[in-house]
Amino acid sequence: MINNLEDLKNKRITIMGLGLNQGGLGVARFLAKAGAKILVTDLKTGKELGPSLEKLKSFFDIRYVLGQHREKDFINTDMIIQNPAVSHNSKYLRIAREHKIPIKTDLDLFFQLCPSKNIIAVAGTKGKSTVSQLIYYIFKEAQKDTILAGNIGISVLDILGKINPQTWVILEISTWQLEGIKDFKFRPQTGVLTNILPDHLDRYLNYKDYARAEKLIFKHQSPDDYLVSNYDNKETTKIKRETSSVIYWFSAKEQIEPGCYLENDELVFQLEEHKIAFAKISDLPLRGLHTLENILAASTVGFIHNIPSEIILKALKKFPGIPYRLEFIGKFKGIKFYNDTCATTPEATLAALESFPKQSIILILGGKDKKLNYENFGVAIGQNKKIKKIILLQHPDYDASLKIFSSLKKHLDLEKIIQTPNLKVGVEIALQQAKANDLILLSPASASFGMFKNEFDRGDQFNKIVKSLK
Repeated sequence: MINNLEDLKNKRITIMGLGLNQGGLGVARFLAKAGAKILVTDLKTGKELGPSLEKLKSFFDIRYVLGQHREKDFINTDMIIQNPAVSHNSKYLRIAREHKIPIKTDLDLFFQLCPSKNIIAVAGTKGKSTVSQLIYYIFKEAQKDTILAGNIGISVLDILGKINPQTWVILEISTWQLEGIKDFKFRPQTGVLTNILPDHLDRYLNYKDYARAEKLIFKHQSPDDYLVSNYDNKETTKIKRETSSVIYWFSAKEQIEPGCYLENDELVFQLEEHKIAFAKISDLPLRGLHTLENILAASTVGFIHNIPSEIILKALKKFPGIPYRLEFIGKFKGIKFYNDTCATTPEATLAALESFPKQSIILILGGKDKKLNYENFGVAIGQNKKIKKIILLQHPDYDASLKIFSSLKKHLDLEKIIQTPNLKVGVEIALQQAKANDLILLSPASASFGMFKNEFDRGDQFNKIVKSLK
């Protein structure tokens, strides 16, 4: 048990996975400042990890083993810190377990040291980033001391020093992070489960195994805790039989209480006979059903914690959206460009398409497979008459592109599908096919690895290409 920073001083700690998305970087920086003896090991080379290594160059005592893992680094140590991207089935972690070496994560350390119990944690397949940030906006508008961190590029350990016992901590949390703190018996005061859809099946045995990981968000909650969940999602409606916490629902389709729902053109919160209509659809910058669900989820959290409806509405109106999720990038020759690089599943891309029911669309698809099924995706794309062309990214590692093509060709004329070896050429071809008032949408329905470092790199490269158009 780590009770304070002194407990970390001079401890030999192996950080497994530095990565490029803040997780390993944040914990390395934190442990170095605490005086731990750190060894960072990563299968990526120093060249690949350049941006992260640059940010750690002032910490001279950190040792590195890059481009490989060594068994001895998982034995001759006092603790392993596992990066969320590292599989729990790694043979090196198995070696550590055999030698009784404790395996922790950055969240594990955070919760042991965090002085606040006011934790609002957001999990789910899709929407958790937007819901987390919406909740943050609502709480800040209510002038509450609030911190946002987690699976959004903000290391929880980087913000630990800003937290006091009264601080509200809003955490976006992935299944990998939830699994990493199973032994800690994580119990958020308020949990949010946005939805559960097929995803990450390259990392889980099957969908049931993945769904079980998402449900860790509420596994250790008590009857004193709150859980906000999606009444419209087939998997999350089951949780009323699986938890003892107090459940509040949100629904864009049904009038359900306690919780938030859509009634005619108004957003409503209801608790028993207490009913508040707090916003009209026309008041909000809505784009698609999934955006409405995110707003309902975040608003429910606001009402649970007694934030007035006028404050919630004010925050919703101010919310600018977040990068990489149906982000409007700009207009060129009357053609609009949208960046939805974080759509890494077929369901996410279909949700994006529902957001544009009237415009003609040129859709950029393709990437690495997560063992997802694309058959229904092909049917839906074939039925969408607003799609003018499909630009399909091809790469030796892009097995999802092969599955997408196999499905699409059953439901589309082949002339509608244009295959391209890189994103720049893809955007150029899309531009040639587009006319004024059309939109070009990057919403890949698959992972990015191979052609890009991650989905954010994919999104950044798309933005750069679009902004360089002349």
